[in-house]
Amino acid sequence: MKTSILNSTKLLTVVALAMSFIFASCSKDDEVKGPSATNDQVINIPFFVQTAEGEMPSDPTDLLFETRKKNPLLAPDGHQITWGEFSAVKGQAIAECTDQGTKVTLNLSGLIPNGVYTIWNLSFEAPGSDLTEEMLGVDGLGAAGKGDGSDNAFTASAAGTGSISFISPGGNLSLFGSIGACSLVDNFEWHVAGAYHADGLTYGPIIGPDGTYAEQFGFAFVKGN
Repeated sequence: MKTSILNSTKLLTVVALAMSFIFASCSKDDEVKGPSATNDQVINIPFFVQTAEGEMPSDPTDLLFETRKKNPLLAPDGHQITWGEFSAVKGQAIAECTDQGTKVTLNLSGLIPNGVYTIWNLSFEAPGSDLTEEMLGVDGLGAAGKGDGSDNAFTASAAGTGSISFISPGGNLSLFGSIGACSLVDNFEWHVAGAYHADGLTYGPIIGPDGTYAEQFGFAFVKGN
């Protein structure tokens, strides 16, 4: 009888310890999770491409040139990309604040098939961005994820789909300015933008040499929205 009671006590102790561990783990998870947001409103960025006449594209059939060196914007298969192709991106950005920084997961379609992409953080001072003006109000720009650009690149599939996930810690950005540890609340406005690399190369903490890339799409997160 005494042995049975001891065994029962040991069993209860083990169960109690296990439950304590489970509850402690849950509490810890709750502590590291912060605000989160899901955005499926893709911004198609027109400021860094132009037509042969040097105008902002508007017709889906317009052949594109990048604005910095006026180079034809070519797809991996060699054809010149049209505005219809460039502006076809759709998808979703999921952002969540963690104890390591702001985690973002992007799920995308309508990308340039087999295209090489990098993702960038942009922060905006109040009153925020003006989407009719190129880069107006930007006070921070840098590689998303690790500041050295080691985890902000991906290659689209042959069907033009792609996914990427990364965590951006708070602090200085690779080009200029900074972002908070929780970009959803620490920055007045914060964008995650994707650049297409026509040369098929990435350049770590910088976007790349002029003439080799064009910013194609973005997702905007505004504090309080």
